[in-house]
Amino acid sequence: MNHRRITTGAIVIIALGCLSAYNIYFENKIVDSLIPLQEIGSTNKSSVVHREGPFDMPRNGSAYDIFQPLYDMDESKKDKPIMVSPSEMIKTFENRISWVDTMVHKDQGFKEMTQKDHAKLMYLETIKEFVSGVVYNDAELSVWPVLRKKPNTAALNKASRNEGNDWTYAGDTMTGTKRLNNVYNLLKDVTSNGIEGDYIETGVWRGGSSVYAKAILTVLEIDQEPDVPRRVSYVCDSFKGLPPGDRSLDKEDQKWDSTPYLEVPAEIVANNFIKYGLLDSNVVFARGFFNETMPPLSTVIKSLSVMRLDGDMYESTVDVLYNLYDKLSIGGYVIMDDWTGFPSKTACEDFFAVHGINPEIIKIDRLSAYWKKTEHVDIQKWRYEQLKFKPEQKKLPSE
Repeated sequence: MNHRRITTGAIVIIALGCLSAYNIYFENKIVDSLIPLQEIGSTNKSSVVHREGPFDMPRNGSAYDIFQPLYDMDESKKDKPIMVSPSEMIKTFENRISWVDTMVHKDQGFKEMTQKDHAKLMYLETIKEFVSGVVYNDAELSVWPVLRKKPNTAALNKASRNEGNDWTYAGDTMTGTKRLNNVYNLLKDVTSNGIEGDYIETGVWRGGSSVYAKAILTVLEIDQEPDVPRRVSYVCDSFKGLPPGDRSLDKEDQKWDSTPYLEVPAEIVANNFIKYGLLDSNVVFARGFFNETMPPLSTVIKSLSVMRLDGDMYESTVDVLYNLYDKLSIGGYVIMDDWTGFPSKTACEDFFAVHGINPEIIKIDRLSAYWKKTEHVDIQKWRYEQLKFKPEQKKLPSE
């Protein structure tokens, strides 16, 4: 008997709906940008009665825009959700659990869990299976990472997917199961311990990790009073791949661009939030390379509790750390998706060295790691202004 298929059967109707949505999407739409920079906010503002959010949007610059897809995305480009709201799904799962529990002796670990908490866990596991692509089983493929070439595919390798060593074909994130579990653990930790601040991901690809983080926050906040502020999810990307590395900040910042498989338009990412019923006014997109988006974001973000960096490159990492690390609350976390073997690790080590800090680095899997912020850091802003990030580089005298 194929137990894998029995497990998947519990959500096969949702899976078929998701595949159908993908087919409709790619048959009827050419991959397109969300809205041109100069047009962000102009399409739907007149029809919005009341606009909510952490600050006034949209905000635009010559090479960036900060906006809420809920309000600013062209309605004609929005797909239909394939899942009901998180609260509806959790209620459905809770009804199933309460019925089945009358007929079984429950395992001790689950016996100590309320039926609603069990239902919340079922919901999050469902979302995780979808965004990682493993829900599709034999219909899913492993895409083998390669830059500047068309990648090859093979049958799904679940061991590689668990470690985040392959790219997904039909899913929405390439981070792998261990890294998704890490996002859950850290968001649960900051929520349980009352650490203030929002969630930000810099470098989102198709947005699956941010979608999963939003699902986690929704579940963790579902029983809060309506007047309690919800955490904002910041979704930051160029939505056209990695930068060319022409700022020459580190010798390894070359040839990360020009990989079409990594270039995902904002429209697709926004529709992934819609697909799972998770797009609301607390989902904020920042589109542009990070040297363009991080400075304006730093003026409007009040505090952060979890920062997830997935920019691969040295320059993408210093853009985030120098602009936002002072917004991270004590007790909050930085997740580095690209740690082992990436120039982003060098950027972090240089940042530690010039600021005299030595956080404990905790490995997640072979490639990724995270650390906890335990002390205040006075950011040396002059280094960012003068592009002098290496410890041996000295401050230029002011004119």
